[in-house]
Amino acid sequence: MIVCWWSGGITSAVACKLAIDKYGKENCKVIMLDTQNEHEDTYRFQVDCQRWYGLNIERLISKDY
Repeated sequence: MIVCWWSGGITSAVACKLAIDKYGKENCKVIMLDTQNEHEDTYRFQVDCQRWYGLNIERLISKDY
């Protein structure tokens, strides 16, 4: 399993897409470390990227950090 870190910016978005294209959707998991303090446009971009990838972006949220 390839873990792809999606931070909400264009650089990580493209890096995740390249990994998905190289290793296949079935072998990649896209993860976002969500601070819940992101700009609202980050979440809109997340939806766009999910459509582009054909995969969900899993959000990890910590109530402690």
